[in-house]
Amino acid sequence: MFSKLKYLVYGIVGIAVVYVVLTDTDDAGVTRTDLDQVLNVAVGSLDSMEGKENITKENAMDTFASSYAQELNASQPAIHAGAIGVATNTDGSFDGFADDNNNAVKDSGEKELFNLEVDSENNRLIASDETYTRDHGFSGTGLIAGMLIGSMLSRQRAAGKNPASRKATSKSAYKSARSRAGSGSHSRGK
Repeated sequence: MFSKLKYLVYGIVGIAVVYVVLTDTDDAGVTRTDLDQVLNVAVGSLDSMEGKENITKENAMDTFASSYAQELNASQPAIHAGAIGVATNTDGSFDGFADDNNNAVKDSGEKELFNLEVDSENNRLIASDETYTRDHGFSGTGLIAGMLIGSMLSRQRAAGKNPASRKATSKSAYKSARSRAGSGSHSRGK
């Protein structure tokens, strides 16, 4: 009897740990996405574009979105508890969203998790959610990644966007908010 109870307790604790890892909530109870991990996967996806064939200026954005979504979903630790989709926007940015029905299309009611855009003036990728903005520098992109970034930039200019003025949330403020998330905040005690 005691060993069954012990395994039940271990199971409950395991489920609680998985829940805390997969759901990162701030003090207001809003689930957050790890923007630094989102950026790391984006940089890796840009690098992996170099090995792909049949990429043209016309399909570079959609090809990246598909590849990026696959890599986000395969990322460990998991970025989101469910499937993540990536939508290409007319302004040259990408929206990562909770793809609840796993059809790779952003349907009505599917929550946006983050937005990814490029800032060519400062050679950085920018990921943001409703509250935070993080960035990651890039340099020396290959031919295919350069074509993708060029396509993103031309769409940004056509939409009148200039992400160069966007400031990233400081690493200490972002990490402080993330460390409080899921484990109780300073206002609720631990």
